[in-house]
Amino acid sequence: MANKQFNTAKFIKTFLVVFSILVAGVLLLGWFLNRHWNALLKKELPGYVAKISDSLYIVQFRDLRLDVLSGSVTVEKVHMLPDTLVFKRLKARNKAPQNVYNIEVEKLELRYFKLWKYFMGKKLSAGELVVTGPKLEYEQNLTTVDTSAPKTAYEQISNTIGSIYIGRLVLDSTAVKYVFVKKDSSRVIHQFDNLNVRINNLLIDSVALKDPTRFLYAKNYEIAMKDYAQRTKDSLYNILVKGIRYDAAERTFHVGHFQVQPRYARDQFQKVNGTQKDLFDVAFNNISIQDLNPMLLLQEQQIWASKLQIQSGKLNIYRDRSLPLPPGDKLGNSPQQLLEKVKIPIMIDTLVGNNVDIQYSEKNPETQHTGVIHFRNVHGVFTNLTNIDSLIAKNNHLVARLDAIFMQSGKLMAKFDFLMKDKTARFTVTGRLNSMNGKDLNVVTKPLGKVEIKSCNLQELDFSINGDERKASGYVKLLYQNLKISVLKQDKDHGEYKRKGLISFLANVMVIKDSNPLPGENVRTANVTHTRDIKKSFFNLVWKTLFDGVKDIVGAGGL
Repeated sequence: MANKQFNTAKFIKTFLVVFSILVAGVLLLGWFLNRHWNALLKKELPGYVAKISDSLYIVQFRDLRLDVLSGSVTVEKVHMLPDTLVFKRLKARNKAPQNVYNIEVEKLELRYFKLWKYFMGKKLSAGELVVTGPKLEYEQNLTTVDTSAPKTAYEQISNTIGSIYIGRLVLDSTAVKYVFVKKDSSRVIHQFDNLNVRINNLLIDSVALKDPTRFLYAKNYEIAMKDYAQRTKDSLYNILVKGIRYDAAERTFHVGHFQVQPRYARDQFQKVNGTQKDLFDVAFNNISIQDLNPMLLLQEQQIWASKLQIQSGKLNIYRDRSLPLPPGDKLGNSPQQLLEKVKIPIMIDTLVGNNVDIQYSEKNPETQHTGVIHFRNVHGVFTNLTNIDSLIAKNNHLVARLDAIFMQSGKLMAKFDFLMKDKTARFTVTGRLNSMNGKDLNVVTKPLGKVEIKSCNLQELDFSINGDERKASGYVKLLYQNLKISVLKQDKDHGEYKRKGLISFLANVMVIKDSNPLPGENVRTANVTHTRDIKKSFFNLVWKTLFDGVKDIVGAGGL
């Protein structure tokens, strides 16, 4: 037993000695390789850059550290810049590239670096590359003539490195300046700060560019931008944009939240303007723009996309009618005319809005009360949203299909068809409203018309309106039962409403027709024409035309 114990102790002692020698050997080898390969990397890095770029670029760095045991490389204060003398020589021979870069990096960390693959097989493979504080200046100059044969990224590196694989490339707090020089020498400059870039599974080898699952050698590029805030030129609103992100694999631009926020409360807003002006409060959530062409946007300031989708939002509009009207008129401000006036060329095949609440509020100077019209859960689909002449020549119809809950209970469906590039801004509107309790309209009729709807079962409202920027005409059919109203007067001291008994009685008995159809009669319809008040909006024209038809049907057309 003692002999066995002795042998075990000797074995453990021997193992510890051998293990210590191995550890010392590994550390010594690591130290040697660190010194040897560290010096080699410091020497090779500038040479690689010069060889790959045909001596166009120079790379400088303050320090480079290789850790063999952890498989990491850290480079500090890196600067890659073009050699101006070389560029001039290349340009004189029509060999200078159109794309020129100037890159500065605070720190570059290559992690999980496979050293033997690199030093023995000249293949760069790493799990992650983290770039801290990068600044990129990128100039694309179309006036530069380059007659050299174009090369892929792999063709440029293949004589020096067999392949490059980075599992994850991270660039935080990135500043980018993009200068695009057009053929006429005009310049377009874009500046972006605080970008966060993620590139997944980057592979540059002989077959990666042809891989259909990759986009520019990578599985995906994700670019996120810091929240954006800007005041409008008239200083009336703040624009807020949050959650900005571009997904290159999906070719989709995402915005988490977009808001146009008034800087003044309602009363202050009116005082600042001095005349009637709509006050907007807008917020949209989870916006996605699909198949967006980023280079066309950056280079030509054109927006081309297949689909813009909004998941939810609100649009609140307020107007104080007690103020004087502004000078001028609102001709030329129909929806299609406003789109045509946008200076940036736009082509969006389809715009879809979901779960949007729209509210219009108007203050009546006579009652000093505010009436409210509310559309809830609006779903809208807009097609052929463009202001590009060549596309309008092929299809000049901007179509909007909408459905919503009107006020509290009405089920509304409507279709707008706008003719683009039409001198008179012609349009058609068709729609239907079903199953509504007429008393829901009291929040509008009392403050704006001093009329209260005591009862009304609105069964169906159908309408079809044709018009232009000056007038509209249409057909209206309204089916309803048990309409009773009260004509109101307002207490001057307290602003409360009181019923005018006699006038209300006469209105219900002699003027208002309480149902359509009346017993034994045909259904009443109305054909109406309305001339626009050119100081009021396009939607006021549509509303007034429809309201004229409704008044005719209920018997109040002469009021």
